[in-house]
Amino acid sequence: MAQQARKARPIYPANAEKVSYAELDKLPDWRGIWQPNIGRVGGDQPMLIGKYKKRYEEERAKVAANPQYEIPEKSNNCEPGGMPTMMTMPYSLEFLFAPGKIVVNQEAQMMVRHIFTDGRPLPTEDAIDPNYFGYSVGHWEGDTLVVDTVGTRAGQRLGEQGITNSDKLRINERIYLDKDNKNMLHLDFTFTDPEVLSQPWHRTHTFRRDRTWEILEYVCDENDRHPVDANGQTHAAF
Repeated sequence: MAQQARKARPIYPANAEKVSYAELDKLPDWRGIWQPNIGRVGGDQPMLIGKYKKRYEEERAKVAANPQYEIPEKSNNCEPGGMPTMMTMPYSLEFLFAPGKIVVNQEAQMMVRHIFTDGRPLPTEDAIDPNYFGYSVGHWEGDTLVVDTVGTRAGQRLGEQGITNSDKLRINERIYLDKDNKNMLHLDFTFTDPEVLSQPWHRTHTFRRDRTWEILEYVCDENDRHPVDANGQTHAAF
């Protein structure tokens, strides 16, 4: 039965026996390492609803009363941030192009994400196995990479601290080089989550290229002295 199931699974072009690497020459040049432009975040305000709105307002009030207060999140120091946090951390990104697939390396926690560009569909809701990064498929509209992601785990950070997603989150990304500065990369997000947001939420980020850098090794477990409580929350060690 297992062998029959394996035989029934399609072989998509990214893994096909015959591929054309020449097609990669037609794509824009995203080589190098991309460092986020700190402070260059734009977009509109999230229109939160229900328990998500209530929690966000409560946590922001705590921050306003005590700037040293850190909003708790359901992760520890060694748990990956997942999507969409992976794309906007203050660490470097690297894009590796292959036939039918783009691999994104995030220096923080050495996170890796795959974007399939070989025409495969997004998985149906009943076939989704939620995970940190979800399932991403993309296509090119001219020199802009358009990516749709579904299947991220509920409870991850959505856009900023204090906001988390439900299992209904859908992420759309438009990634492209600046028309006047080829060493600047734009990432435009649209978040749609009917349990969290009353309308789609738009966020924009920019990155600057460095062709001399390389991704560094980042192992959060190495010499980690932050204790983790029963709820998986880390605490500073004194």
